[in-house]
Amino acid sequence: METLLVLTNAEAADTLALVAWVLTFFIVLNAGILIYTIIRNNKAAKYAAMMSDTGDDGATSESMTKKAPKKPKTKKGEVQPEENEEDAYLPEGTFQISLTDLANPERTFYAEGKAAYLVGRRPQMDLCIPDDGYVSGTHCKFELVEGDLFITDLESSNGTKVNGVKITEKTKVTENDVVRIGKMEYRVNY
Repeated sequence: METLLVLTNAEAADTLALVAWVLTFFIVLNAGILIYTIIRNNKAAKYAAMMSDTGDDGATSESMTKKAPKKPKTKKGEVQPEENEEDAYLPEGTFQISLTDLANPERTFYAEGKAAYLVGRRPQMDLCIPDDGYVSGTHCKFELVEGDLFITDLESSNGTKVNGVKITEKTKVTENDVVRIGKMEYRVNY
């Protein structure tokens, strides 16, 4: 027993239009998925390349985000030497700095060997904070002036705060002050 399907011209045209619409939908959907995948992989590749690039001074970006060396602990009553052994090898007029994320203390940005450090999202910054969209490409600058540490906001989009106060000019920073860069707060040690 054979069944033969007979369609009129109008029914055939409607059926072909429906099939064409369904095929177009799936082609567009697959193209969108493909484009999304390419963009995501491209961003991942750029981020990986950024993290392995070298800066102007030859230091890798990895050194910009390594954990700060722990300071030697002294027993109660012991006198700590005036010059820290870690600072002894730094050239005169330079310093080391670490910014520790208050929300995640394991996340510390660290740099050493300069008299001033640029902070921002760009990979060539001395302290690169790549994963915070609220951090400008070149956000702020830390500099040592006659033994005192200062921070200057470099006209960033979202500003910089020291201990909760938005800064508009070069501002003195002391050990353990809290600096807000982007949407995160960091404890400053130098």
